[in-house]
Amino acid sequence: MNKYILIILLFFYNISYSQNNEGEIEDVQILIEKNSLIILPKVDKIINKINSNVYTLDKEDIQFSYLNYLIINDNKKIDKFIRLESENNNISKNNIRLQVGNYKSFLIHGKSKIYEYNNWSSYLNLYHKSNLKGIYHKNNSQFNESDINLYLKHSKRNNTFDVLFNFKKIITGYYGYLENLNEVDFVDIKINNSKYLIDYGYSYSNKKMLVRIENKNSFYKDLLYDEYNNIINLKLNYLFSKKLNFLITFNNDYYHLNSFDKLKINTYNLSGLVNYNVENFYLLIGGKLNKSFKNFKGKSKNIGGLYPIVNLKYKLNNLSFNVNYGGGLFSNKYSEKIYSNPFIYDPFIFGKINNTNEKFNINASVEYQLNNNGNVNLAFTRKTLNGFTNYIYNNAEKDNYPVTTPIYLYTLIRYDENTYVNQINFSFKFPINSYINPSLNFVYRKFDHEKHKYDLDADVLYKPLYDLNIKNEISYNKLKSNFGVHLLLDSYAMDFNSNIININDYVNLYLYSNYKLNNRISFELDINNILNKRNEYYFMYPELGFNAMAGILLKFW
Repeated sequence: MNKYILIILLFFYNISYSQNNEGEIEDVQILIEKNSLIILPKVDKIINKINSNVYTLDKEDIQFSYLNYLIINDNKKIDKFIRLESENNNISKNNIRLQVGNYKSFLIHGKSKIYEYNNWSSYLNLYHKSNLKGIYHKNNSQFNESDINLYLKHSKRNNTFDVLFNFKKIITGYYGYLENLNEVDFVDIKINNSKYLIDYGYSYSNKKMLVRIENKNSFYKDLLYDEYNNIINLKLNYLFSKKLNFLITFNNDYYHLNSFDKLKINTYNLSGLVNYNVENFYLLIGGKLNKSFKNFKGKSKNIGGLYPIVNLKYKLNNLSFNVNYGGGLFSNKYSEKIYSNPFIYDPFIFGKINNTNEKFNINASVEYQLNNNGNVNLAFTRKTLNGFTNYIYNNAEKDNYPVTTPIYLYTLIRYDENTYVNQINFSFKFPINSYINPSLNFVYRKFDHEKHKYDLDADVLYKPLYDLNIKNEISYNKLKSNFGVHLLLDSYAMDFNSNIININDYVNLYLYSNYKLNNRISFELDINNILNKRNEYYFMYPELGFNAMAGILLKFW
């Protein structure tokens, strides 16, 4: 217990120190070579300059959890973009979390059951996190995120009506420049985007059947683009017996990106699956028909086809085997890319937005259950993608963009040839006793292209070859802690001269502690980047240095 008291005392000493030093452990020293005011231009100053013809990737929100599409995701781990992983989602339906820390950081997260009576219920989830300054260029690297969810539900007998309202807003800045802080005003580099979503649906269920109809509408806006997305989901699940059931789904995804020009993508998905399940054997087999139609500048492009789906699981004592085979079209949305990498700035990104065709996806894994409730898992995944996209340096000066350099901005690059993805996952969880529970997760992933249409191997950028997370969960009486380290190794970026360079390894030593005073009150301490490393997932945009937040969690009945 004494070591935790010491950590807390050191933390509050750091908070006290930061009040006199504006948040950071040590000011960054920057060499000024020239004066240059960086101002992002308005859209009307840059339209109709370039006519691009390139294309992009990502994945649709597929409804079947049995397939592993992990590799396609942007594997970013940035502390100020990600909510507390240590949060227990089962704490209570009515609670509020308050935290403050260095870098003028503030967090509030509240959950509330607003109303529940006579088959009606409503819930509110409010989240806000901000740091008014960062390690690099101080207040110009601030970050502000707000997320509000309101959920309404009415259930009567076998019928359920529900609606979700969501609002999300992010404010930060393009702080990836070399000039002195005094040379750039935050107003000139400000990123401000917002997204509204309304999701409503109807469900009917009985002992044999489940029917779900759902419609999602989202609206996104930033300096350059307006985005609209309408998704219709239909699902029918019929249970023939305890061992056999049948699933049919239909999905229509309409996407519209608008600025000085317009892009439309309409994607259809029809799936049919049969599931057979006994005590130690699970088989799911079927297929899906995907078709996508893209319209841009009066030109149409369609892709898609028929994709088989197979999932086989078998358990023998403590040993489990799992094999997945699948594929399909996966949509890529501008807003999704922005929320993964907010430092994208490209007024001519239309041509790079399209679906990715996952021609082939096979995943095989084996898992061994230990007698102490631990486990060991080893998995291998192989994919063939057509239309894979990655982030790349937006060389505005070279491409005649009217953006003042040397500000570092990102755009997308798409490969219309095949991209091969290989990934190995290894994990284990080994509880020593009821107090100590260590775990490890290791990922190796490699991207290769059939051929390159570009002079640069852009596929290696911002894709760490190794991803390692080691942590130890400690529980003792009223105290719970997570202590660990997250490593991203062998990462590459592109410098201002479009040369591929190696980025310093990403090292995040972290600690989270929760002390439960009683059933309603808990005290929290959340520390990241204990070693005060200059961690960059995206080149020229370092994350916070040593950062600590302390606060209180209040639960209400």
